[in-house]
Amino acid sequence: MKKTFLTLFAFLAFIQLHAQNIELSLLGNTGLFRYTGNYTTSTSFINGGAANSKTGYTNNPYGNKFGFSYGGGVQVQHVGRSGFIFGLQGGYQILRSKVDLNGVYRSDLNQSGIDFTIPAPTPVTGQTYLQSQDINVNPYIGYRLKMKKVKLDLTPGFDVAFNLNTHEYGKATDMGGNFYKTDQDRGKFPADFRFSFRATVSCNKFSITAGFIQGLTNFSNHLFNDSPTAYYTHSQLISLGLAYRIR
Repeated sequence: MKKTFLTLFAFLAFIQLHAQNIELSLLGNTGLFRYTGNYTTSTSFINGGAANSKTGYTNNPYGNKFGFSYGGGVQVQHVGRSGFIFGLQGGYQILRSKVDLNGVYRSDLNQSGIDFTIPAPTPVTGQTYLQSQDINVNPYIGYRLKMKKVKLDLTPGFDVAFNLNTHEYGKATDMGGNFYKTDQDRGKFPADFRFSFRATVSCNKFSITAGFIQGLTNFSNHLFNDSPTAYYTHSQLISLGLAYRIR
């Protein structure tokens, strides 16, 4: 964290020296987010669920299906006469991955607690969303291509996402019409270091941005320490955004 603030300080000092070539923009974005790796899954089940209540938890909430995500922030960048770009984005993100639910091990049918063999799981249909709230910082470099009326910025970079909270929201129904919900705090995740590549098309003060961001942090690194199998869980985001240049 200290190194990140030192980097930000150095960037702000650079801005002061080159203020005449600085662009300042407001950002809004949506995207599709998921987890990738051999510990992720497309289907899971609820442990300890009870009919028509918020109990239990999703056995594996790391879904490899895309969930809708969104965020916003600010961007400051220096554009040199040669087209070289040096910039920084900062903002707030809500990222949601999805996993389908196909069963519930019901605690209300077993007085002794959760039993994985008796009774059998109740078949259900539904989804669980694992939602993360992050503060994201993205230093980047790149190059601007100028055409007749538009400009194209190609900007590879490196994201650092500081997690504020991660929460699980699940909902499913069985054939009898009973619903099952999960509402579990999954705590704070470690900082996620991500490789990013964004392309931005600008016309006057408005821009459209598309990006691909691949996480490098292994979120299942703390699981199964005694297992001979190595497990991997990484974030992945496909983003689409709008920007308005205020300077």
